[in-house]
Amino acid sequence: MDKFIQLDFNVPSQNIYGFGERIHEFALKEGVWNMWAHGQPSPYDDGTGRKGVYGVHPFMLIQGKRKGDFFGLYFRNSNAQTLIINHNKTDGTSKLSYITIGGQIEIYFFIHGSPKDIISKYQDVMGAKPRLPPFWSLGWMQASYKWTTQKEVEDVVQAYKDNNMPLDTIFLDIPYMDDYVDFTVNKTAFPTLPQFIDKLHKNKQQIIPIIDAGISADDLSNKYYTKGNADDIFIKSGQYKSVKYNNNLITAVWPSIAVFVDWFNDKCINMWSMGLNDLYG
Repeated sequence: MDKFIQLDFNVPSQNIYGFGERIHEFALKEGVWNMWAHGQPSPYDDGTGRKGVYGVHPFMLIQGKRKGDFFGLYFRNSNAQTLIINHNKTDGTSKLSYITIGGQIEIYFFIHGSPKDIISKYQDVMGAKPRLPPFWSLGWMQASYKWTTQKEVEDVVQAYKDNNMPLDTIFLDIPYMDDYVDFTVNKTAFPTLPQFIDKLHKNKQQIIPIIDAGISADDLSNKYYTKGNADDIFIKSGQYKSVKYNNNLITAVWPSIAVFVDWFNDKCINMWSMGLNDLYG
């Protein structure tokens, strides 16, 4: 038998925003809005379910009875979640059905204020007050998983220049890595990457290498896996017990065997900073 937890709310309007991340208009209409970060290729979310993308932000901004007065709901839960919205056609209200497959039910209510006020209160809880971004980050950026060599990336940068088009930042997707190991570079495919980066910087352009969430355990002597095990920073499995993998939760991502960092462990900064320093160096 399927088990889940459901909470229903009646709200005074049909102006509902948030519960992302998804490709959709700003306002949420009637429908089924799932939230589970399973990396779909950015489909348009038509409200029929199973269309969320990478981000999980279980926060909603809802207009109250009076114009300009809003409130917020934040569901602090990392399990798979669904929001079902049904409109009352006669009085302009909505019924929200919040469904999750597990976890603790922890709900934050942000009452009365402008959208800016409510979002500010939400950010106070999240501890993530936005900072003024660097100017270059507001410019045009280009990325592609299909670039598998340095030459291909260089050709893209040159094509922007040849066509007199602005380019502020180029992203390197995971093919730049050596066998999908974080903090490494495939020096056969990207033989002179430091020199290429210097050239970009001289042109006042930036480069951002993607770093994957999964730490490779294909090679148990991988220094980042070894360091993480020594500090015991990887998420453990409640079902899969293996001395070989130190009872870590393992799965296939880009490496055939990957483990994942427990970001609530203070020691995780040791391995992560070591890797970033190695990559930067």
